[in-house]
Amino acid sequence: MTDEIVPDAYNRRLRALVAARTISDREGVDLESVDSDEALSRGPGAGDVAERLRSALVADALPDDETGDPGQYERAREALLRVTRRAARKLDADPDAPLSPTETMAFEAVVRTDGTRPSLLVRNDEVDASHPTAGDWSSTLSSTADALKPVIAAVGRVEPANPSGRNYFGTCWVVDKDAGLALTNLHVAEAVWRRLAWKVKPTAHGFEVLDGAFVDFVAESGATRRNRCKIVEVVTTGVDGPGYQRLDAAVLRLEPVDGGTIPDAVPVLADTDGPAGQLGSFCVVGYPGPPRWSGGVHEGVDWTWVTTTLFGNRYGVKRLAPGTVHRPVGSFGDADPRRWIVGHDPTTLGGNSGSPLLNWLDGAPYGFGLHFAGASVDTNMAHAVAACRQQLTDVGVPVQDSRP
Repeated sequence: MTDEIVPDAYNRRLRALVAARTISDREGVDLESVDSDEALSRGPGAGDVAERLRSALVADALPDDETGDPGQYERAREALLRVTRRAARKLDADPDAPLSPTETMAFEAVVRTDGTRPSLLVRNDEVDASHPTAGDWSSTLSSTADALKPVIAAVGRVEPANPSGRNYFGTCWVVDKDAGLALTNLHVAEAVWRRLAWKVKPTAHGFEVLDGAFVDFVAESGATRRNRCKIVEVVTTGVDGPGYQRLDAAVLRLEPVDGGTIPDAVPVLADTDGPAGQLGSFCVVGYPGPPRWSGGVHEGVDWTWVTTTLFGNRYGVKRLAPGTVHRPVGSFGDADPRRWIVGHDPTTLGGNSGSPLLNWLDGAPYGFGLHFAGASVDTNMAHAVAACRQQLTDVGVPVQDSRP
């Protein structure tokens, strides 16, 4: 880890969320109603931010398997608090001051743990709505639990024969149970090709997989079971081009193995409200990996140890992350000539590639976007289903106009 400056394009949304949460708490207003520009101009309030982080990371309030040794946990918390205070004071003095990777990682920890943009472990296809880091999302998590359970079960980890939390390809979700089809990213499929080059066979529209690639629809923290299918074919759209002209989507054809079953499909809707940012919120389900800046000794702090201690080193397992669309379709200008890119802000890390963007507020959840890039907050990007409907339909994805 170096002391380079993180580009403002990355951390502007991050710092806005930290500051907006302070305004929300002080004034008793909904977090999502706070104007980002106003929040940035007012600063985060170092004392408020530190207190939120300290309160959220009380070891006694967290499950035992998420804290580990109490002494190490406390030392890691204090190290994180020290950097957080410094970063917040810097922005209180100058809202435009750049943040280093260390300070950015500290702010990521703030929004992940204070209830702003949590990343919550899934266990038995459910999320603990009372978890201390759920924050203001608790009521939504509780009210949507039953409807979300079959959708969560339909999200799987794309993996090799002998996977681990750090040895897998990405995320996918079932879109057609009867045909055994799951949707993922093209770059996830390409990773399968590279790893198993001697076990794949090119086809006119993708490649067959002879052996060695699977999807586990469990892969949860603490799970002793799994629901595994083998990947037998990958079908690509053939839509390529520079930058965002490329459609980062591919379809996996699956066959159950070892007693596994293909879960019920997630409805895929050509919904325009989600990509337009007109939903109050949505959630992403997938398998986030380690954060971008997670290792090395910097300023006397071993950040690998801090991250491992505070977050249980639980990466590559199923999580749910809520958030909003803050850069609607069309926001990327000339960089997105096909107008099919959505910017969103849940905590999604490497490994979430291929995750669905799920409308969870209006009855039965459905997928309206396909996450394909970004590490967290402002950098998250997804393809809007409504904007690439024809291309997805051409590779077998049953895109609907309205709820079934």
